[in-house]
Amino acid sequence: MRATRALVTAITCAFLARASAQFTPALLQNDSYWSDGKAELNFYDTQVVREGQTRPCEVLHILLREPFDPKQCVRVDDWKRPGVVPVIKLNQVLHVPMGVSVHQQMHSNFWRIDNGVLLKWSLTHSDGFGNTFKEARRFGEQLAFNWHTYWDGMADGNENITPPANGYFYDELPLRVRTIDFSKATGEFEIELAPTVINSKKDTIEFKPAKISFTSSDKTIDVDLQHSGGKDHFVLDHEFPFLLREWSAADGSHLKLKNSLKIDYWNYGRNGDRERALNNPMLRHPD
Repeated sequence: MRATRALVTAITCAFLARASAQFTPALLQNDSYWSDGKAELNFYDTQVVREGQTRPCEVLHILLREPFDPKQCVRVDDWKRPGVVPVIKLNQVLHVPMGVSVHQQMHSNFWRIDNGVLLKWSLTHSDGFGNTFKEARRFGEQLAFNWHTYWDGMADGNENITPPANGYFYDELPLRVRTIDFSKATGEFEIELAPTVINSKKDTIEFKPAKISFTSSDKTIDVDLQHSGGKDHFVLDHEFPFLLREWSAADGSHLKLKNSLKIDYWNYGRNGDRERALNNPMLRHPD
């Protein structure tokens, strides 16, 4: 009996190792790309489906490396402070017209660069009705999920989430798909996927089976995600840093990259700086 248990445990561990190995932290760890003191800014022409209608807008993805204190779950100023770990942060910024009103949202993910583990995500949402804030912070193998919404019956609360070993959040995908192990021209693997939390309500976090497959060509890598809500399709650059060029979501939303910059954007906050940056060929990724 003891030998049988050991065999089952070994097989399970091997399976989970293969599943997690399909994502690699190599992109996150690339010092020549991330340690130049600049961020990657990607501007997308977007059709977001909300309340059954397509809403044209622009979506901005901001990626950068920064020092992170796992105890406070915040960025710190001192890289040398004990316990600080480097992370890659992704901010997804959405400004979605809703008739005479608007949905303004930002979702943030923070991944350790040494192993790609998600340490924290947070969401701010504001619209014509009110404000919502949601956050999940890692402690050990669990995430502490907290929410504050303007909806009756879900005003405030918290719960602990235990993701499966191969569990990921839908809102990680814009970077996660770029960290697939593309050492082979094609491949497929299974994960457990939790739904998007980019909305104003408290979410039911449930991980469900999903399958990822990819095919490489001379210029692009096509990634398909089959999940409980349908099929998502991603188009990436074939070469590093595997920029996300297009994303067709199962709900009908679509993102297409129109500009990509590598820039210290915190120094571009004056009137006219957006145009100045976009018109500077030294800041743009090649088309």
